[in-house]
Amino acid sequence: MSFKPLVRVCLSTALIPQFRVEDYVTVVIDILRATTSFAVALDRGIQEIRPVRTLRECRRLGKQGYLTAAERGAAKVPGFDFGNSPFDFLEADLQGKKLAFTTTNGTRALWAVRNAKKVVTGAFVNMSVLVQWLRQQGEPVLLVCSGWKDQVNMEDTLFAGAVATELEGDFRVNDDATLIAMSLYQMADHRKKYYLEHSAHFDRLVELGMQNDVKYSLRRDLHPVLPYYQDGRLVNALSVPV
Repeated sequence: MSFKPLVRVCLSTALIPQFRVEDYVTVVIDILRATTSFAVALDRGIQEIRPVRTLRECRRLGKQGYLTAAERGAAKVPGFDFGNSPFDFLEADLQGKKLAFTTTNGTRALWAVRNAKKVVTGAFVNMSVLVQWLRQQGEPVLLVCSGWKDQVNMEDTLFAGAVATELEGDFRVNDDATLIAMSLYQMADHRKKYYLEHSAHFDRLVELGMQNDVKYSLRRDLHPVLPYYQDGRLVNALSVPV
């Protein structure tokens, strides 16, 4: 019997130090909404995305010709071109442009795993491309849930469970966090919208009038791209050599 690589789930950014990320092909997950919006922007023609940790870094890149996207506490930060809604990027002219992006959770998680063996981002909107690519790598996988301000959240755990479930036949599962995520997904699979409507982040988005972002972020395979993190940039690994 051939040896199967591990698939593991890290339930929040705060738990990343518990893993040797250098040993894993790592997937950063921020369903609401950074990794969903990364996929949308790349599919709409953005040449590269520069995820940065601070508003200052984002402004600096804006002065160098980058489009800018900034979110804090789920809201768009005034003075930047975009917030963190996937609809911002669906409606914009992005072809061939570069985008600097800073968010409350997702860009922090990317920075925290920057030394992993390989880093990509995942969301429901690019899930099948992601799963196929992970199978092709044949290496241990770490699914990193960005969470909300270092806390575990529903939507990222749900997606991590979905990916782990899809990979289960080709990968080994041997830890409780992964089993918890898979169990959540198996319970919620046909009622994902119901589950997320009872999550804390849904309430935040409703207060901002962005509940449609949740519906969009749960739709599968709308954007067949693979955001790949290399040299501080996200590029589409399906169209750019990495």
